Amino acid sequence: MSLNPIAYLSCALLWGLFPTQASAYDCSISATPLNFGAIEGIAGMVQRSTATLTVVCNSGASAANVSYRILIDGPAAQAARQISNGSHSASYQLYTSGDYQQVWGNSGGGVIIDSYSLEANAAITRTYTVYAKMTPSRNDPPGSYIANAMVQLIY
Repeated sequence: MSLNPIAYLSCALLWGLFPTQASAYDCSISATPLNFGAIEGIAGMVQRSTATLTVVCNSGASAANVSYRILIDGPAAQAARQISNGSHSASYQLYTSGDYQQVWGNSGGGVIIDSYSLEANAAITRTYTVYAKMTPSRNDPPGSYIANAMVQLIY
């Protein structure tokens, strides 16, 4: 049996900030890279990885009730995501928890929602884990596969 290695499958998470209104606080988001590492093209082998999203919110001169949503990608988020290497691609998916049941997307349970109180002139940092899973095919040729996912922080 020959193995078909797929080298360094990675998904770069880009971040975006989409404030919805002027408020007594502001927030920013950043992401660590998601990298599946070296993958062997063995049928049925599941590869898992994680990335971290960090949200920092700062209040102004008055206390604030902070509320935001974290979305990943648009309507296509519910379908299998694709990473590519030229004309070749492999499927992967992003999830909101380590049980890999809820796809992280832009609606319903696939959105992370958080809210809390923030004192005047204060900052709070919260982190969220993005869980990723893929099952490479024996037909996926070796190479470096890359994809981008848009992360939106809406507050």
